[in-house]
Amino acid sequence: MRKLPLSILLLAPLVALGIYACDQGTPAEPETSGPNPPDRDLLTSMAYGGNPLFGAWWASSYIEGDDVFLAGDLRYVMILRKDGTFTNSVGNDNAADPLLCKDPPQTSCSWDGTYTYTATTITVDDYGHPDPDERGLDTHLYVRCGGNLTFLGDGRRLTFQRTGPGR
Repeated sequence: MRKLPLSILLLAPLVALGIYACDQGTPAEPETSGPNPPDRDLLTSMAYGGNPLFGAWWASSYIEGDDVFLAGDLRYVMILRKDGTFTNSVGNDNAADPLLCKDPPQTSCSWDGTYTYTATTITVDDYGHPDPDERGLDTHLYVRCGGNLTFLGDGRRLTFQRTGPGR
């Protein structure tokens, strides 16, 4: 009988713990401490078969302080590609008071950019954002739990649901 590799034996309890944690729901403030960054990156890559962020994501909620956004018909889709590029597309934004398509005010917009990530952070360069005030580098904590991806920071929480594979 063939023995299982040590890496599989060590990874199995971590995967089981991750599945249990996802089933318990997203905590108010997710734990971001853990192993050293190189170990976290290795575990993240092994658990998700590579880039844990790769894919198409639909924004399901955006909370800033006590305010909840993304209500109504607003559609925000983010496609994160394996090569470190992304495309964001917004539709049905409020023309009178847009949430994302502000400069110039419009009901839909899209932009491209690049991203890098670690096991706990994502840094995006929104160089193609239609609003010049929104262009530049931003770093956010993220939590990947099953089919959800949540960005955290500055009293904000943006949650995406996976809609499909990226390109």
